[in-house]
Amino acid sequence: MAKRRAAVFLSAFALGALAIGAERRVRASDHVDGVKTAIDNAADITDVFTFTSPKDPSKVVVVMNVHGLATSVTRFSNAVDYQLRIRPIEDTVNLAPSRDAAKERRVVCSFAGGLPLVEPNQKATCRLDLEDGTETVRFETRGDGYVAGGEGTGRGVRVFAGVRSDPWFLDLAKTLKYNGAIPIAPGPGINGLWGQNVLSIVVEIDKSRLPGPMLAVNAQTVRK
Repeated sequence: MAKRRAAVFLSAFALGALAIGAERRVRASDHVDGVKTAIDNAADITDVFTFTSPKDPSKVVVVMNVHGLATSVTRFSNAVDYQLRIRPIEDTVNLAPSRDAAKERRVVCSFAGGLPLVEPNQKATCRLDLEDGTETVRFETRGDGYVAGGEGTGRGVRVFAGVRSDPWFLDLAKTLKYNGAIPIAPGPGINGLWGQNVLSIVVEIDKSRLPGPMLAVNAQTVRK
């Protein structure tokens, strides 16, 4: 089975650290990693976020965004598994995750269907391997209450998959000038991605089901 990871995890913040109960701010985004993800844009990781739920401090939220310039009809790739890998941080000085693979917990989502005019509604299957056992959450990506998304629930977990606003702020004109060593005039930036969307997988998990008070989160799209 071939595997493909998001290129340069650290620059894309596909590897992020979370201290439960103590927020740390990180800023990064990464769109289109290479030739394969340009062809299969739904396999291209754009952002990864991890934070304590603002509505319930007993829960952690992990978000993987893929597919820049998504629309209301954009579908997840049927050719990859979307993986979130979570390990405890044992070296709190260097924020190094555990090297013990047995301590790793995973959320793996795959998608089926989504063919226009045949089966337009994709079906999501998410397998969660957590501290207290394994469970599977299944749902449709065009569920009740969502224009272009759906959710499923389990024991202390909730999973959403669908279209959401792209959180990346990109002033393309200033970026091109900066890369070309051209002086940039002062003034506010203009978000060239205003109104654009991504595909999001959002997982909310009880902290008690995770492997420690300080976590490292890694996101991958793995070719089947």
